[in-house]
Amino acid sequence: MAAMRLALVSLSILVALPALCRAQEPGPQPCGQDAAHADYGAVTVGAVVVPQRHRFVGGDPNWDARQGRFLGRIARVVRRSGVDASGCPGVRLDVDGGRFFWRARDLSVGAERPRRELVASASELPEACGRAVYGPLRVGSQVVLGRHRPVDGVTNFTRSMRGYVDRSARVVDARELDDRGCPGVRVDVDSGRFFWRVRDLRLAGARFAPGMASAHGRPAREDAVVAEADSRVAQACGQTDANAQYGVVTVGTEVVIGRHRPVDGQDNWVEQMDPYVGRRARVMELVGVDDQGCPLLRVDLDQGDWYWRLRDVRLP
Repeated sequence: MAAMRLALVSLSILVALPALCRAQEPGPQPCGQDAAHADYGAVTVGAVVVPQRHRFVGGDPNWDARQGRFLGRIARVVRRSGVDASGCPGVRLDVDGGRFFWRARDLSVGAERPRRELVASASELPEACGRAVYGPLRVGSQVVLGRHRPVDGVTNFTRSMRGYVDRSARVVDARELDDRGCPGVRVDVDSGRFFWRVRDLRLAGARFAPGMASAHGRPAREDAVVAEADSRVAQACGQTDANAQYGVVTVGTEVVIGRHRPVDGQDNWVEQMDPYVGRRARVMELVGVDDQGCPLLRVDLDQGDWYWRLRDVRLP
């Protein structure tokens, strides 16, 4: 991703949106430590931090896909948690109720959330670069993602972003300008991973504007939610990791994502999974069972961020 630079604009018509947390320093980087002498640096109990995705250390990221929903959010350290198998010091955070181990080396420390003043625009969504103009966008606005068009020959767009194009998403944070001066936002559908230029978004439900690029915001499919089980796919829960049965579904099988149906009153579902329902994906991994004994998959569509119940996918 292209480098970003902070832009604070104060003009006569102002719209306040939360800004990117300004991370003042990273946590200590060395791993290979022991719990008794672990160096946490500035990652002290009570410190305000912003969690980032764990990088690999010796081939191991020590990462749970469920941690993805907390990326980029302001959090407070509630306790130190020793070191993991790679000797990386870690802590517990309030943002997830202390559930996950967060490596100190992948935390941004000393975050603050300054007030962002953004100028309003009379157009639906502003296309100009060079100023932090967000128009009618607010945190919580529903948008449709579009492929970035070049600005001075630079798109600031990666292959990993392609799978999200044309999908509906909700704005979760306002961000700085990129290195071409284009304002952007973070959205829920990719857990805040990518920078999306405002000029290439469309407000959900809005009409296509003249000259809109073909990749811009075709509405997400509303007829693709899978409501009934596919009889070709194994439905049984109550299994264990050791004996999980996947039937005809193997690594590489193409499937259509479906919303989880409750099992014993539990659906193992969060709202961040909603945008993937009805979309095709390819199985990357068979990963055992959840608390209800339902076999689980990881798929390429979300880069393996979420666990999907086998019983609720269908074959195309």
